[in-house]
Amino acid sequence: MTNRPRYAEIDSPQAVADAFIELTWNTHEVTIRFDGAMIQYPVSVISVDRSLGRCVVDMTSTADIEQLLKARESFILHARQHSAALQSSRMHCLGVSQSGARLSVSASLPDSVALLKRRGQFRAALSNSMSVAVLLSNGKSREWQATLRDLSAGGCLVSLPADAQEGIEVGVDGYRIQALFPNGETFEVRGQISHRYVNEDEGLCYLGIAFDIRADKTAREVWRYVREVEREVARLGSLRSEMRPLAPSPLFNDAQKNVK
Repeated sequence: MTNRPRYAEIDSPQAVADAFIELTWNTHEVTIRFDGAMIQYPVSVISVDRSLGRCVVDMTSTADIEQLLKARESFILHARQHSAALQSSRMHCLGVSQSGARLSVSASLPDSVALLKRRGQFRAALSNSMSVAVLLSNGKSREWQATLRDLSAGGCLVSLPADAQEGIEVGVDGYRIQALFPNGETFEVRGQISHRYVNEDEGLCYLGIAFDIRADKTAREVWRYVREVEREVARLGSLRSEMRPLAPSPLFNDAQKNVK
């Protein structure tokens, strides 16, 4: 039996440009990783210029990203959608502009991209101060109060008291997940409980939920929430005493504090 290649290499400039133009549709989960760094930073591909062989990507401004860009460190772009994944060869920063908490980075298109089998998804993990309540229901008059722990384009992790998990079934479709953000905005999607883990020391039950996403519009909406969570994590964890503080994500502006 012959082994099939794990990926297909694309090195035609026009085909590479085509692949990046598809990324501007915002139906993909896109991240970049700088040389020598372990962290993958969520970004959006904003535009592609075929004639110049360039693209523009948008990302949250943090002190570490700014330092890497100033050092002209090259980076690799990763993108995932459903069963497909893409990885670029090295890309180089050509220029940076900033608007508030966002950076627009002009970069050279890569010499090649590899279409890969699906890998794990980027997950934005919420810090303890980022309280997002989740109402989990099974469509059969059963509801559970939980807390959002992380979020990706394909699912999320929630927690609830270990003694409150009765009736939750792993591997069963039809669960409805409603996440309530501090600003009052509600995100709703259906999914399946993919796995369960009980931490006896914490007294918590953790539930992994795989989203049932069948439309590109819903996928784009989920990825917007992932980016906003990442933005707030970056703001809370950034040491920017010498710079303008990052503005909070609109999702995490407490609606009660804005009521006079």
